Amino acid sequence: MADFTPEEFEERKYTDYFARLQTAYKRAFNDLNAEYDSTLVHALDQQVLNESEPHYEGDGEFSISLPDDPLDRLDGVVEREKADELLGLYVARIEHELRVAFDFAEDEDGQPKA
Repeated sequence: MADFTPEEFEERKYTDYFARLQTAYKRAFNDLNAEYDSTLVHALDQQVLNESEPHYEGDGEFSISLPDDPLDRLDGVVEREKADELLGLYVARIEHELRVAFDFAEDEDGQPKA
């Protein structure tokens, strides 16, 4: 399990933790790209999530800050409702992958993964 505070994470996320951030985002992208409309997944990745900010909230929880009006950034890809739903899934997947990358994820029995 990672040992840092939210403040330490903010200070070090693009230096000491950058590789883990990249891994988490890439895993989330690959998972969603395999399950959903790849055109929409790519659009969300390149036009919205490229300007997102991961934050560590404490107690093993992460959040993702999105740019203002994230769906307005999409260039005529698909219907707004579908994009909004997939963006929510994408953010949840990134948050999960961040917990995995920083060893906060639990296994099926609710026990911390070693």
